[in-house]
Amino acid sequence: MPASGERVGEPVIGAAVMTHPRRRAAATALVARLGRWGAVVAEDPRSDGPPTTLRAARAAWAAVRPGATHHLVLQDDVELCHGFTDRVLDAVRRHPESPLALYSNWNSWNGAAVRAAALAGAGWVPAVAGEWVPTLGLVLPRRDVDELLAAVDGDTDDPEPDDVVLARELAARGRQVLVSVPHLVEHTGRSSLIGNDAYGPRHATCFADDIGDAAVDVYASGGVLPAPPPVLVHILRGRAHVVLSGAGTRPGRPVYLPRRAYAEETGLARRAAAHWRAEQADPRPRPVPAAPAEAAQVERLREELWHAAYLLAVHAARAGDPPPYRAVQTCLRSLVLGGTSDMGPLRLWAEQAAVHLIDLAGRGLAAGELDRARYGPPPGLPAERLAALPPAERIWQATDEAVGV
Repeated sequence: MPASGERVGEPVIGAAVMTHPRRRAAATALVARLGRWGAVVAEDPRSDGPPTTLRAARAAWAAVRPGATHHLVLQDDVELCHGFTDRVLDAVRRHPESPLALYSNWNSWNGAAVRAAALAGAGWVPAVAGEWVPTLGLVLPRRDVDELLAAVDGDTDDPEPDDVVLARELAARGRQVLVSVPHLVEHTGRSSLIGNDAYGPRHATCFADDIGDAAVDVYASGGVLPAPPPVLVHILRGRAHVVLSGAGTRPGRPVYLPRRAYAEETGLARRAAAHWRAEQADPRPRPVPAAPAEAAQVERLREELWHAAYLLAVHAARAGDPPPYRAVQTCLRSLVLGGTSDMGPLRLWAEQAAVHLIDLAGRGLAAGELDRARYGPPPGLPAERLAALPPAERIWQATDEAVGV
């Protein structure tokens, strides 16, 4: 029977917050905000063992509410957006059959897909096959919960992260995760229990509270992109790459090119170079904080950020009205700060120079929009070329030299 206040036919949502005893207080505070769904704290059942997100995640899946049609699992280090429960309920009503990810990391491929979707005015984008499923906030239909519980041992010592296991298990069943635009949760930046602090600060690509309720409402009715964008602009360690999927690539195995090589091979290099020269020749003063690096290193970073924004705009398939201004600015901010988040002292400088760098990226975006309007989208690479490109997963392990920038 539906709980009191729930209409027949309505989604019945349960919730759990996965945690470790060291962070029980944070999980309890989140549960208090989810009272309407009977939320519970789900702790790692073997907290004396090595921390593993998979064991804690399974405990959270197993805490599914009796009679629930959907189960929300949150990690304990998230911030919820304004009107969170109402927005989640609305999302489940609109997409009752789909797993829904409420977050993507700002320097992930899924984050790149979210930026592209935000520029296109879409409210949801399918997750990128070949990358982990974002699990800071995830709504699972009941059948997915039951299948995951059957597939994963509750007493596992498997060090494989829950987000990787989810990606594999859902893909094996043909399930397509949708990622929200904007995100309904933000990562608070608490210290990681499993060593993720090595990647620097980890934040949302586009958090709802950063763009305002009016813009969130625009995206709520914005529809779903039919597939992940086949061309994704991704920055890691201050280097821009283009991640390619779709026709001509193996399912779930994206490939990549450094942004410079991609521009050359698609005929964009000369146009982009002309715009970049104009940017460099602009006499208007734009003061920035002193950088703890050589001038050449800072200029290279500026060039990478500008070209990343340019490529993002050239491939943005916008329909209808322009996207909300605050959403665009938030996406550019995450492009800049996410793309420099693991660069040590240069990251701190990028935070201090964020206004300057976001403005710079905004000018790159405008140049890309101009060229798309004039010339249309660039041609795709031939299938034989795509087949010869390296797998995009190498981006995560590559040195600067191996990446080829």
